[in-house]
Amino acid sequence: MIRLLAALWLAVAVAHPAHGQAPTNADRKLQIVTSFLPVQSHTAAIAGDRAKVVQLLGKDVGPHDFQLSPGVVKKLADADLLIINGAGIEEWLGDLIAKSGNPGLVVVDSSRGIDLVESPEEIAVGGEGSGHHHHHHHGDGNPHIWLDPVIARKQAANIVAALQKADPANAATYAENGAAYEGELAALDAKFRTTLAPLPNKNLVTFHDAFPYLAARYGLNYVGAISEFPEKDPTPRQLASLVDKIRALKVGVLFAETGYAPGLLERIAEQTGAKVSQLDTLEVGQGHATAYLDRMKKNLSSLQQAFRTSQ
Repeated sequence: MIRLLAALWLAVAVAHPAHGQAPTNADRKLQIVTSFLPVQSHTAAIAGDRAKVVQLLGKDVGPHDFQLSPGVVKKLADADLLIINGAGIEEWLGDLIAKSGNPGLVVVDSSRGIDLVESPEEIAVGGEGSGHHHHHHHGDGNPHIWLDPVIARKQAANIVAALQKADPANAATYAENGAAYEGELAALDAKFRTTLAPLPNKNLVTFHDAFPYLAARYGLNYVGAISEFPEKDPTPRQLASLVDKIRALKVGVLFAETGYAPGLLERIAEQTGAKVSQLDTLEVGQGHATAYLDRMKKNLSSLQQAFRTSQ
């Protein structure tokens, strides 16, 4: 329903393009609001100094933790564009747009034309009701598309097209900036391929179901995501069951999510001989023009080191 509402808003905006068109005078820059870090980073790189780009979520808030507030609503009041990741992760979009009081707001879904996949299987810890806690269901598929640099290139292309449509006077600049940024994303993709390809053991177990696109792109064996919330401990029986499964799967590295205490994974690692490493979902933080590239490079380094030392 929320995705449908967002689509209806987008249809209305497209049907009335005058509202989302370029500034009426040369001095007023295009006013863009983005949802969270990856989209902010892409947009900042593409817009350069030709538009004002503001991130909707604060540096300590991720899209799963969004709460409607007057300050957040105010950011949209005068915006020309709201650029989102899409794929259902901005579940709060409908309420936010309705409260913004901005009928001319154009919503740009950067996931347009991108095929979604299902979330990976959870590694349930046993016991009634324990196998479904940690999934973030967002409609038709897993929304964490930005963690695949090849898909990120498609998102960036969607953003370029949206900026050109909203601000035709600067279309050439957006195209030039977009081409340069696409080159950076292509180089990032190449680096992932060449770095990960020769590593023999690439069994991936994570604490968050965020990495199916990254795993599929680079040939990682995504065993699954551990299904417990960070703040909830399993019973001794559940923990023993999970330890047995990790041993049986011959998993050498458990990836904690940046920002969460890895206590449960460390306890499992102690009993299985696995190591604990960190992967960043890029959901929290303030985006800037190189933030996506910088943090994805850190993820690559983490994967390389973990897989290299887990043989």
